[in-house]
Amino acid sequence: MQHTQSRVQFLDILRGVAVIIMVMGHSVDAVLSVEVRSSEWFRAYDSLRGFTAPIFLLLSGFAFSVVAERKWELYRKWNPVLVRRLARMLFLVVLGYALHLPFFSFNKLVHNTQPDELARMLQVDVLQSLAVSILVLQAVVAFSPSPAVYGRIAGGLAIGAAFVTPLFWGVDMAQVVTSPLAPYFNQREASLFPLFPNSAFLFAGAAVGQRYLLARNCGGEERFFGRLAIGGLLAVVLSIALDRFPVGVYPPHDYWKANPGLILLRTGMVLAYVTLFYYFRNIPAFFARRVAALGRSSLVVYVAHLLLVYGSAANSGLMQRVGQTLPPLAAFGVALCVLLSMVGLVSVWRYAQEQHTLPSRLVRIGLATSVLYMFFARPY
Repeated sequence: MQHTQSRVQFLDILRGVAVIIMVMGHSVDAVLSVEVRSSEWFRAYDSLRGFTAPIFLLLSGFAFSVVAERKWELYRKWNPVLVRRLARMLFLVVLGYALHLPFFSFNKLVHNTQPDELARMLQVDVLQSLAVSILVLQAVVAFSPSPAVYGRIAGGLAIGAAFVTPLFWGVDMAQVVTSPLAPYFNQREASLFPLFPNSAFLFAGAAVGQRYLLARNCGGEERFFGRLAIGGLLAVVLSIALDRFPVGVYPPHDYWKANPGLILLRTGMVLAYVTLFYYFRNIPAFFARRVAALGRSSLVVYVAHLLLVYGSAANSGLMQRVGQTLPPLAAFGVALCVLLSMVGLVSVWRYAQEQHTLPSRLVRIGLATSVLYMFFARPY
């Protein structure tokens, strides 16, 4: 049991680091001045920010495989555990849409929403992409005879998602699957994180997670991460080779968002990040506990920091109150304050959950009920 707990801690720390990068990146983005954004160093920084979502999605797939092995039989038949899992994924989809509501009023949403506002509300964010990808993996578990077969299918799905992405990119999917579903396939409609290519990172993480479990059960954990480093390097080399392939096999597409070679490059670099962190994972316990807590509470941090930084239909955030006006040092200071507030929020959240379970549950239910009541009762 102790061995399992240490491995969960390892995953939580990795996800916690990804959460820190996400919070700092979004916070700087909300308040950094427009003038600074035209500089070369900002463009380099912005390209590095592009790895945040692949890291988080790959680690989510990795974590799913760890949980799926522990609950393999429960995930393969209809029971309360599976129902809760499916309900959680549905909640993530609904929450993803709720964060982009144009109005905090059901009445106004129904009667006054313009087409452009409806398109923004229906855009696919990372929550929807993650939830739908997890549901696909859940189906794979249900029909796989063993975890090893599940892992191989997940790897095949990762490769397939990467290589079919350019085929979807230029297609008007609204004519194929209707407008509400079109944002799941590409960015022709308003969409931040369509399934293609983002599901590829989660499926790749699921395949890597399953291989990790096989290696750990055989006592080959160290060898696994050595091979993972080599695999990441090979992925980078292969991506470069694909980029130089002389024959164009795909229709025109956005290279920086839909090219299989670039997807492979990002996957390889994320695998290198995971490997590097494994070998340098012994950070001081004081920081490890807090970073792991951020990883375990990633959904709470994700929602809270978006409301604080970008605002919503119900509140103004830093982007509305401060705007993109600050110099780099001041923007970094704001981002650091946001991060510290998230650390404080998670500390209080986890303390309440662990030490005052029933009262904290009642508070959450009361808060959710109040928000829903206001949303449906407000006439404007």
